[in-house]
Amino acid sequence: MMSTADGTPDLPDAPAGAPTGAPPSVLLDAPISAVVVYPTAARVTRRGRFDVATLGSPSERVEVTLSGLPLELDEDSVRVSGTGSARVLGVRVVSQARATPDAGALADLRARQAELRAHLAEIGDEDETERARRSFLDVAARVGAGALARGWAREGTDREGDGPGDAAARLVTVGDAFAAQMSAVHARRRALAERREETERELTVLGRVIEARHARPEPDTRAIVVDLEPPTATEGPAGSSAEAPAGGPAEGALVDGTASLVDLEVSYLVRSASWRSGYDARLDGERVTLTWFAMISQRTGEDWPVTDLRLSTARPSSGVDLPELSPQYVDIARPRVLPRGRAKAPGEGRGGGGDGMTTFMPAAMAAPASAPPPMAAAEATLESAGPASTYRPPRPVAVPADGDPHRTTVAVIELDAVLDHVTVPRLAAEALLRAAVVNTSSHTLPPGKASVFHGPEFVGTTRLELVPPGGEMELRLGVDDRIRVERELVSRVTGRRVVGNTRRTDVVHRTTVTNHAPMRARVTVRDQVPVSRHENIQVREVVTAPAATEHTDLGLLTWELELEPGSSREITLSYRLEHPRGVEITGWGD
Repeated sequence: MMSTADGTPDLPDAPAGAPTGAPPSVLLDAPISAVVVYPTAARVTRRGRFDVATLGSPSERVEVTLSGLPLELDEDSVRVSGTGSARVLGVRVVSQARATPDAGALADLRARQAELRAHLAEIGDEDETERARRSFLDVAARVGAGALARGWAREGTDREGDGPGDAAARLVTVGDAFAAQMSAVHARRRALAERREETERELTVLGRVIEARHARPEPDTRAIVVDLEPPTATEGPAGSSAEAPAGGPAEGALVDGTASLVDLEVSYLVRSASWRSGYDARLDGERVTLTWFAMISQRTGEDWPVTDLRLSTARPSSGVDLPELSPQYVDIARPRVLPRGRAKAPGEGRGGGGDGMTTFMPAAMAAPASAPPPMAAAEATLESAGPASTYRPPRPVAVPADGDPHRTTVAVIELDAVLDHVTVPRLAAEALLRAAVVNTSSHTLPPGKASVFHGPEFVGTTRLELVPPGGEMELRLGVDDRIRVERELVSRVTGRRVVGNTRRTDVVHRTTVTNHAPMRARVTVRDQVPVSRHENIQVREVVTAPAATEHTDLGLLTWELELEPGSSREITLSYRLEHPRGVEITGWGD
């Protein structure tokens, strides 16, 4: 039984006498049972089982819900199948929002918030009273002490037996009373400050809680709801009647013997998942061991447990329309004015090839006389091949939704390599070792970054493009210092004699290539001569010794050399440049 999630289906009308009201609902526990990872997406499959007999009274329809699914779930990709006597009436995908705040609890929080604010107001009033008391005591201490002293002095002259010492003692007593009152004011203000700080802290925390509960609820998960028609009390799995077996109903069956277990399988596509290819290319002698591995990562919001995980080279897309050609217009090019001070293009004016490879090449290492066999790598199983291939990793892989790459080996391929060197001495006096490899395996190798090793040593990285079976690939293995290259300007002579208005310049270059490696080396040497872009500038009498294997119209020259161990070869390149006298020539230099 199959159905697609194409919106909420129109359910059949209930027959006369059918019970009304909401159908019974089942929250299905359906863990992930399989995952197929594509280069830009993944298909997740979940399986779950429930017993119709646990629903109680019979119903025309049952809603089975799989909740907590990723928010980015592709609704158009949902598929439902299963086993059992129930029938699928429809499938729909709904959003599940975060729970709304409880009204009663929120009211209690607001009441506590108002209580704390009133308490802060009371603390402010009490502190204002204490400040007024402090001001009064300050004034009384400054003004009242002198007035009391003068009054007591006058009073003492009228009384017999009271002297100045008695007045002073009375003044000290009053001062002590003022000091005690002032100390009490400070103590009460400190207590009020502590109460205010504690109340404000509690009010701040309470405000955050209320704000969080007032946050707008947004859908954070999806749910798939499957509408099922359960089997009737007299209908068997194939629609025929069934009778109860002798001895009573069996476990997992309805009273009349109809099977009540329903197994559901639901699959859906998510986009925040991918796998990409990576390679380790190890050169030993003239043989390349290519280890192809997959880096799996996902941010779907649900962790993938250790399950039936597979890798597919298919690329699910939202559209499969045939691309249409647009008109190709041809027009006269308008001259483009370059701004002054133009920056140099990447690689312009540098003395390197710009291939991004490290310039390290280890010397050949002799294998031990009785080396132990190398450790074998577990490979994935190729389950289907064709326009899109599917691989099962050699071991179960759990992929959490953290976005980190998780590596697993896909295949280990042994390939024969044809080694040679290439050098462009005009730009860099170095020889680059490279290996030409033909993909003799049955695998279509996707594009990816390759780490290149020469024996046990890491020499750099390169990038492999898509390589079908039978296709060729080139591995650049860094600079081989055992091949020495020297290029020198032998002569550049500008003739004094002028023919008409033309001056002649004769240039001679010599390139020497030496093989210091213990084996024969094939070296491709590339050089060039200037190419004129003006009718009054001519490049003539280009002579090479030995003769170049290739000489293009753009002035590019190629030589193919075979060098025995310890041998050298010289390449001489000469040409004549004819140009107008007194004219500055651009684009020509050595």
